[in-house]
Amino acid sequence: MAKIEDIFENVSDKTLVLLGNEAIARGIIEAGVAGVFTYPGTPSSEIPNTLYAAQPLLKEIGYNLYLEWSTNEAVALEGAYGFSLLGHRVIFVCKHVGLNVAADPFMTLVNAGVIGGLVLIVAEDPHMHSSQNEQDNRWYTKISNAPMFEPSDAREAKAMLKDAFRISEKYQVPVILRTVTRISHSRADVHLDPITFPEFRQAISLEIDPRRFVCVPSNARQNKQRILGIINDISNYLANSPWNRVDEGTEEKFAFITCGSAYNYLKEVLLKLRMSCPILKIGLSHPFPRNQVTQFLTKYSSSLIVVVEEADDVLETFVKKLAFEIGFQSKIVGRREGVTPSYGELTIRKVWNGLSKVLNLDLLPPEIPQKQSELTFARPPVLCPGCPHRATFYALNKAVSRRHRIVSTDIGCYTLGVAPPLSAGHVTICMGSSLGIGSGLTHSPGLKDPVVSIIGDSTFWHTGLPGLVNAVYNKSNLLLLVVDNSATAMTGFQPNPSSITSHSSVETLAIEDAARGIGVKHVATIDAYNPKESIKVIKEAIKHKGVSVIVSKGECVIQSTRREGLPESTYYIEADRCVGCYACVNMIACPAIIWSDRITTEEGKPIPMIDQSLCTRCGLCAAVCPYHVIVPRSVDEVLGD
Repeated sequence: MAKIEDIFENVSDKTLVLLGNEAIARGIIEAGVAGVFTYPGTPSSEIPNTLYAAQPLLKEIGYNLYLEWSTNEAVALEGAYGFSLLGHRVIFVCKHVGLNVAADPFMTLVNAGVIGGLVLIVAEDPHMHSSQNEQDNRWYTKISNAPMFEPSDAREAKAMLKDAFRISEKYQVPVILRTVTRISHSRADVHLDPITFPEFRQAISLEIDPRRFVCVPSNARQNKQRILGIINDISNYLANSPWNRVDEGTEEKFAFITCGSAYNYLKEVLLKLRMSCPILKIGLSHPFPRNQVTQFLTKYSSSLIVVVEEADDVLETFVKKLAFEIGFQSKIVGRREGVTPSYGELTIRKVWNGLSKVLNLDLLPPEIPQKQSELTFARPPVLCPGCPHRATFYALNKAVSRRHRIVSTDIGCYTLGVAPPLSAGHVTICMGSSLGIGSGLTHSPGLKDPVVSIIGDSTFWHTGLPGLVNAVYNKSNLLLLVVDNSATAMTGFQPNPSSITSHSSVETLAIEDAARGIGVKHVATIDAYNPKESIKVIKEAIKHKGVSVIVSKGECVIQSTRREGLPESTYYIEADRCVGCYACVNMIACPAIIWSDRITTEEGKPIPMIDQSLCTRCGLCAAVCPYHVIVPRSVDEVLGD
């Protein structure tokens, strides 16, 4: 892995092996960007994380980068737009669903346009490795008219970023750089270009034309006409873009059209097949390159045209539409004909199977690896050992019977609490939805059971506040349980307004104060690692009429351990006293509690034991054990046994 000081060294004759997101971060600095606005989300998180780690180095060389961890994506895009209006180059970073949150300002600011270059880096997550949906944001280009670049690897991602700024500034329009998980998280040899230092101009407020930027209906109508003309001009400008190119081939029975990450899978499969076919690789997908696609279809009018793309059939739709318009007679096949699957990310095997199906090729060659599922067993994500959320959900289960409650949960680490035995969740949709859904449940006719909404600290500030306001205003009988681990932990420990490790000198905000300010009468704070007291407080709150808010505080154990290390005392199961009731397993399911393969009870039941390499010394298991056979001991004593 490349070191931060190497990634941001101001050189022009060096090549490094970089993660896709690291290459993009380097490209941001090479492009002379003055500001970066983001809300963290996998698979985009390493971009701002890398820049944050590099800030001390950048300051040493005189590069002053403004980096903002915004409260949500809409706020981040609005902040970036403010930067642009004063003539500065600026970046907005999010994951695919983040663009949904920012869609309201995005759809309008595309029409109004920008002054300084504005590039939106949107990272999609095919196969939903860490997301609640699988979404192809190429559709956004059609409804917004924003230009879009689609890199196929880390090298192209960095290079395309600079072209995106050129187009953004030439035509005063925001531009999208679309990546996917395998580009964000794969590595490639990346050549470093010199760093461009941003020019910090004086305020240019007189250039902010209200007739263009105040989007009342009369101005908005003019802006709509403006963007339609700009897209046409961009199409002409990009008619011979090097990002849309043809890889020539000697076999013309088949001709391929592809884009983005799909290009790599296609090339590898054709290499294994020893086929040399023409490929039109589209790297700038919007405006749709009509001229280049028309030329390709005309040249290979006798070939079977095969469209290979990841996610939706966006490219296929546009290619088939164009073919109809120009009277193209040969067959065009794509996802609809089974070339690529209807969901999930591409693999070599999937592309091979698709081509085998539509091209009548031989079976899978032996050199293609077996499916991962054939080689490994499934390892679903779980709450970490010592996670404060596990302790909170245990207390909730003891305070309110799982058979007599309904729980709406939210997006974050704590969503993993939905799995048995914690079973802390019945419904999850998107960030901030727990409160709106919970409020609606409380007003549903016939519901007699108490309703609990669960939300994390970062998500509370992201989109939880409007839902809480709504619940208070509409007099919902709702318990909001805010699980505050003091970090945006799931995406890499980025700070949030109530984080104890804030990235700046500003004072942190208290969730309790926000709740009281909104009008919540019953507000309490509990220590997640004190389940006895937590149970008492939750029982009291659930009886309260109206909205109650409990903030369960317990810092993420990974964050605290990295800072302070593990304590000297640990926990140990005294096997000679354990009766095998399995309360520690059946009630909290901590991954650090494992089965002994040697020690059993008198009835022959296996005794659980604590894996000291996983235990974080939180003590929850000791609090849960009804026979008090889990006891604290020094690390030396346990290791001596």
